Amino acid sequence: MKYHNHDSFYLSLVEFLMAAKQNVIAIGTEFGLTSIQVLTLLLVDENQPRPMKNFCVMFHCDASNVTGIIDGLEDKGLVTRQNDPQDRRIKVIRLEQAGKKMQQAIIDRLDGMDGPLFDALNDHEKQQFARIIAKIAATKKPAGVPA
Repeated sequence: MKYHNHDSFYLSLVEFLMAAKQNVIAIGTEFGLTSIQVLTLLLVDENQPRPMKNFCVMFHCDASNVTGIIDGLEDKGLVTRQNDPQDRRIKVIRLEQAGKKMQQAIIDRLDGMDGPLFDALNDHEKQQFARIIAKIAATKKPAGVPA
């Protein structure tokens, strides 16, 4: 089924994503992090350290940008950079205990659909929206994010 008002749909989607980004920026400020540091911290899996190269792919930037992001998180004691046990040439990002606590605190702040971003939706619509986003996210992982 084709959505007929293509321009309006994508404009609305971009406006929603920009509002969501502002929410991430505000939460990051509360934790003393930039928005890209928040996203990076959320993408570090405590059970599976992620190679730095994956962040370059996900964020569509070069290694020097990712190095700066990781440096900032490392300075705060949230992550460490370590050699990959399978290939010492590869650096992986490992979540430290303080990072795990902050990651969970950020998830707790982001979780749920309360607040102005979702005020226009009733409870049923919020549930539908959450299911649709989860379905899309499960099938459309960004490059560098394991399925």
